[in-house]
Amino acid sequence: MAEPRVKATRRNLSTSIADDLLFQIKSGQLPPGSKVPGEKDLMAHYGVGRNTVREAVQSLVTMGYLDVRPRVGARVTSVPIDEAVEATTISALLAGEAVGDIYELRRVLETEIAERAAIEATPEDLEAIAAALEDYNRAHRDGRGAYRADVAFHSAVAVASHNVAFRNVLEGVGDLLLNARQLTDHLPGAVSLAAEEHADIARAVEQRDPERARHAMKVHMQTSVEAWKRAQRLFSEK
Repeated sequence: MAEPRVKATRRNLSTSIADDLLFQIKSGQLPPGSKVPGEKDLMAHYGVGRNTVREAVQSLVTMGYLDVRPRVGARVTSVPIDEAVEATTISALLAGEAVGDIYELRRVLETEIAERAAIEATPEDLEAIAAALEDYNRAHRDGRGAYRADVAFHSAVAVASHNVAFRNVLEGVGDLLLNARQLTDHLPGAVSLAAEEHADIARAVEQRDPERARHAMKVHMQTSVEAWKRAQRLFSEK
C-alpha cells in the first residue's frame, strides 16, 4: 500500500483518507477486484480511529468505488473509464512546458475577473454562480470528474464580470489547461480544498466585496499552481 499523503485537521480527516484511497483506485494502485486493507491496518496506516476509517470507506461505497461484505471486507469495484488517470492525460501534462506560464496568466486574469464580478454581478449571475458551486460540490460527493464542474464555476464568475474580453480569454486559457485540471483532480484532498475555496470566492462576490473576492481568487490560483506542481512530481515518478 502506498505511503499516506494525508495532512488534515480532525474535521476533514475522513474526507482526506477517502481522497487518498480514491487516488490509489484511480491510478491503478488498487485495481478493480483488489481487497482494501482491513480497518485495523488502515487505522495504523493513517494514524486515526475506527470511526474515521469507517466514514472514509463508507463514502467510497456510496460513490460506487468499493463494495463491502461481511467477513470479506472491502473490495474495489470497476472504475468508470472517464475517471481513470489516462496515459495521454499524464503525458500531456508532463510535456506541457508552458503550463506554468499559462497558470500565471490565469492568476492575473481571474483575480481581475473576481474583483469585477463582485461589482457587476446581477441577481441572475449570483444564482448561476451558486448553481455552479453546488454542481462542483455534487461532482465531488458523487466521485464524478470535478474538473468539468470547475471549468463551469470559473466560467460563471467570468460571466458575472460582464467583460466579454475577460470571458473569451479565460475560455481559451481554460481549454489549454484542461488536461492539467483533470489530472490534479486525482491528488488526495485537492477537490475538497478547491470546493472550500470556490465557496469563499462565491461568498465574496455575493457580498459585493471586490477586495475579498480578489484575495480569495488569488489564494485559489496559488493552490491550483501548487496542485499542478504536485501532480508533475507525483506522475513523473510512475
